Amino acid sequence: MFENTMNEKPKEKKPETKLAYQEVKKPETSDFDKYFKQDDKPKAFVTLLFGDAACGKTFTGMTFPEPIYVIDTENRAINTKYYNFKDKDIKIFEPVQLKADFDTTDSDALDTHSTINNIAKFVIDFAKQVKSGKIKKGTIIVDTTTDIWSLCQDWGIHELAKYMNKDGTKKADKVLMKVKNQMDWGMINKKHFEILGILRTLIKYGIYIVFTAREKNIPDYAKEKTATVKDKIRSQKDVPFLADVIFHLKKVQSEDKTRYWGNCIKLSGKSPPSDYIESLNFEKIDKLLEDK
Repeated sequence: MFENTMNEKPKEKKPETKLAYQEVKKPETSDFDKYFKQDDKPKAFVTLLFGDAACGKTFTGMTFPEPIYVIDTENRAINTKYYNFKDKDIKIFEPVQLKADFDTTDSDALDTHSTINNIAKFVIDFAKQVKSGKIKKGTIIVDTTTDIWSLCQDWGIHELAKYMNKDGTKKADKVLMKVKNQMDWGMINKKHFEILGILRTLIKYGIYIVFTAREKNIPDYAKEKTATVKDKIRSQKDVPFLADVIFHLKKVQSEDKTRYWGNCIKLSGKSPPSDYIESLNFEKIDKLLEDK
C-alpha cells in the first residue's frame, strides 16, 4: 500500500546563481535619516567684509561668481560696477524709499516701513527663485548690513511706539529713538534675522553670500581691552556668527601708491592666515579654504 522510498537517492540541489548586484550590500536607511545633511563639502559660503569707507568692500564682493545680485542701501554700487566691472553680470537693487508726503510730527524723510518691506520682499522672492531652480548659481551681496540693522531698529521703534506698557507709557520713544523695555528688542532682532537668516540658507544651493559692514570706532576707554569682532563691526551682534569667513579690509595710502589689504579674522572654523592679503578677491579667499 505504501511506496518504498528507503532506497531512493536524495535529489541533488542545484547550485544557487548569484547576480552581481547581490554581492553589494545596500546601506540601511530609515525615515530618521532624512533629517541629516548628506553632502560632504559645502557648496558655497558666507563672507563678511568690514572696514572704513572706500576700503574695497563692494569691490571685493563684486569679484565673486556671477550673476551677482546687490542689495544696495548706499546707492553707490553702480559706480563700482561701471568703473571696474562693466562687462560682468551684476544686477543692483536699491531698496531705500523716501516718504511721499511731509509729516509735521516726523521730520525723517526716509520711509522706513516701505524700505524694510522692500528688502524683505526681495529676499523672499530671491530665495524662491533659487529654490525653484531658476537661479542655479551666483552671489548675493548685502551692502551694507550696517544700514539693514539701522533700518530694523528704526522700523521697530516706530512699531513699538504704537503699543503701551502696563503702566500706560509707550513701549518706545520716537523722539529719542529708544526702546524702553529690553525684552521688546526681541521683535527687532527677529526682523533682522528674517532678512539675513534666509539668505544664509541659500549656500546649500550653491549661492555665495557677501555681507558688508562699516567699521566701528572703538572709544578710548575700551581700547585697553582686547576688542572682539563684535566690538569692531557696526552691525547687529549676531552678523559675525552668520558668516563663515570674515575679513577686515584696509586702504593704505603712500606717497606713490594706494594699496588695499585684507586681514582674515575667521576662516570657516580653520586657523586664519597671519599675513595680510593684498587686493583681496574671491579666488584668493576660495584658495585659502581649499589649501587649509
